[in-house]
Amino acid sequence: MDIIYLNHSAFYVKLENKNILIDYGSMPKRPLNGRLNKGIFDFSIYKSKTNLIGYSSHRHADHFDENLIKQFLQNKIPYILSDETAFSIETYMQDSNFYRILPNSLWEIEGLKIANTGSTDQGGSILFQEQSANYSIYYGADLAVWDDFPEFYEGFSKEFNWLSEVKDQFAPVKVAFLPSGTGDGYQEDPLLDGAMQMINLLKPDLVIPMHGANYPEYYPGFVTAMQKRFGKTKIDTGTFNKYDENMIIDKKFQLYYPEKPGDMIQINMK
Repeated sequence: MDIIYLNHSAFYVKLENKNILIDYGSMPKRPLNGRLNKGIFDFSIYKSKTNLIGYSSHRHADHFDENLIKQFLQNKIPYILSDETAFSIETYMQDSNFYRILPNSLWEIEGLKIANTGSTDQGGSILFQEQSANYSIYYGADLAVWDDFPEFYEGFSKEFNWLSEVKDQFAPVKVAFLPSGTGDGYQEDPLLDGAMQMINLLKPDLVIPMHGANYPEYYPGFVTAMQKRFGKTKIDTGTFNKYDENMIIDKKFQLYYPEKPGDMIQINMK
């Protein structure tokens, strides 16, 4: 598996049979042309891939780019959106290659098995795996305890409990992507405590923090916060560029983060 960081919450994930573009929004602003190793998804380069799928966790601009989605659909490439029932269905969403998945539901789409939660912001987060794979991936999107308000605790608890009920229908979690801070500069204890809860629930091999555009301190801060919360538990940490799975032994989980857009981490799945 290859995971390429494309800024903020956006990643390009190469699986055995699928290449998935996740939460590549219209924000933050990026050049339209360029390579993945520069943190840029240039549709003209990758549209010919027959195993390409797009996914957005919700309609906010830092996770969603309507113009890019239309390009996917015009080229008959599948696109998946975690959405909410109350939201209007736009004309392009009626395309046969567009999949609108709703909260607290299970899906099988384009060779992917998916559990879609709700969110404490908008849309959802997903636990997914390729049908033939012996591992799954959790993408946390904007499901977090964003601040110390009852609605965030209650909303997170509701989705956490639903996920706990369905996770055993999936293979063990190999990678979990978790939000590490808010979009306006806060890395609050409630959010970090919620991330710890999610790690304890899913027991991933590897944790990757995200949602950090314009706040590069979020990622090393997330590492420090998790080391504090897990105490004496052995956690292997570092940046994508220092990751070497073959040298990691006797650890509960690994926590690695990207330093800049275009950074890639390669995971040996054998």
